Amino acid sequence: MNNKLIDSLTQIITSLTEDERAMLYQRIETLNLQPSVPPRPLRTEPFIGMWQDREDLVDRTGWVRSIRRQHRRS
Repeated sequence: MNNKLIDSLTQIITSLTEDERAMLYQRIETLNLQPSVPPRPLRTEPFIGMWQDREDLVDRTGWVRSIRRQHRRS
């Protein structure tokens, strides 16, 4: 981390007027609105459905409850 740069930026920001700070925050927000990688729909992720053929997980709720019971006992 470049501490000198951070200190310099901190000094600059604290020296700004309220209007200048508002402009700065607006510009920062517009930069953050542009994701560098467009989000992918969750359905396209390879892990979705990977356990769909598991017969032991048909009752998902029951399976989770049994795992929780085992952990409470230990």
